[in-house]
Amino acid sequence: MIKDRNVFQSVLIEYKGKPTIKVSVDGYDKLTSSGRTLPEHVFRQTRRVSLPQGAQGYVAQLTSNLTDVTRYQIESKPESSFTENILFHYYEITFDKSLQVKLYIDETSVKPNINSSDTVSLKPRGKKIQDTIKVYFPPLSYGHIPHIEQVISSAQKGQILSSKPVALPVKYYKGLKTHTEYQVTYQGNVELAIYLDGEQLSREWLPEILIPQDGGYKTHKDYMPSNSTGQVLQWIQTGGDGDIALFETDQTLLDMEQPQQQTPQGQ
Repeated sequence: MIKDRNVFQSVLIEYKGKPTIKVSVDGYDKLTSSGRTLPEHVFRQTRRVSLPQGAQGYVAQLTSNLTDVTRYQIESKPESSFTENILFHYYEITFDKSLQVKLYIDETSVKPNINSSDTVSLKPRGKKIQDTIKVYFPPLSYGHIPHIEQVISSAQKGQILSSKPVALPVKYYKGLKTHTEYQVTYQGNVELAIYLDGEQLSREWLPEILIPQDGGYKTHKDYMPSNSTGQVLQWIQTGGDGDIALFETDQTLLDMEQPQQQTPQGQ
């Protein structure tokens, strides 16, 4: 029986030592013809290794120069699950230690967080061993297959523990609207950029909110720039080690679902 085509995203591999691995899809090398060398494990540990973008096919295989690789699992999703054209907002990434990542949409590299570089460096905040951080797509990032790739290096000990792409909610691009005020719920040090139809309206540092031990957030309210009329409203955290939890305007708050009112029986 022939399997359905899959989008191969990463490999979970358990090993001890410092292996060089190769991954092929339908016979074609995906980690270069010479393979990639992984960080050294003194003890037997499990590591998630990102595959490059464009690793679609039927059969994926892994080989290693170490015989002490006992188990591995190639992670994938059916290609049929990527049929919709979606406006992607950010990747939510849980990771440990320090690492660098790249973002792609439909095999095209994009610059995360409006950086000048194709890569963004991540490290846990404060004294955390692992952390969860949002890495934003550029404005108007429509596509079918999002992909995140960790830059593989034998010197980088960190790894992606989990990740998920998050789409922009429909209420932020639901017809022509004029936005006059916004409110943002956040913590820490945050540089906020607001975009309308792909054009930057503003980019500024918000008043710093110290991150308390309990991880509390506060809400800041301000006016939108004049003539903030358009179809697609987006926001991006372009700097700082804080976190944006919520962003709303007077128009998106009006678009929230209203509770249904019960009517007398028979009416």
